[in-house]
Amino acid sequence: MKFFLTTFHNSSDITIQETRKIPVSLWKNKKGRAPPRPMPQRRPVKEMPLEDLNIELSDIEVKQIELERQGTYLENMIREKTETELAESPVIEEMVLQLFELVNEKNELFRRKSELMNMRKMHNLEEEHAEIEYEIRCLMLRPESNKTDSDKTKEEELIKRLLEVVERKNEIIETMEKDRLRQTAEDESVTTQLGIFTKNSKLIHRIIF
Repeated sequence: MKFFLTTFHNSSDITIQETRKIPVSLWKNKKGRAPPRPMPQRRPVKEMPLEDLNIELSDIEVKQIELERQGTYLENMIREKTETELAESPVIEEMVLQLFELVNEKNELFRRKSELMNMRKMHNLEEEHAEIEYEIRCLMLRPESNKTDSDKTKEEELIKRLLEVVERKNEIIETMEKDRLRQTAEDESVTTQLGIFTKNSKLIHRIIF
């Protein structure tokens, strides 16, 4: 677009034409800044009643101590009785059955304790996993050109920690599976021993408690 300005100086017909261009910014649509990327959200981790869990662990320890005391008492009583009575004595048989029950109860407490401890470890690892993921996502939001050497080093360290956490979680899962198989074998062993004792009415002179 052109503007024409005509002026007369000393009655002379001198025409001055001035051509000017309007700045592009006045007629060209301006593009606004791109909206900022949304900040990543930390992955929620299912809450665990840690206080209740710790209380149950304490109760289990108290019960285990009591079972140890009862088991030791029954073992001593069985040894004393076998020195003066027949192995097929109803009294001795009853004490042996009680001892088997104590063994089963003790095994159940031990398993529950292991389960609770693994649950607590897994929960702590889940929390750590979520936090590391969040920090990595925050770093990845930064343009590569704006990342400092410190940012890149931190990102590498976080990825390394994340892999370690995943590996530890897998180890806990493997441990729980091994515990399950061992518990099945223990149950079968106790059941077999109890069946033999009941069938033959023979006393096993020593049961390791």
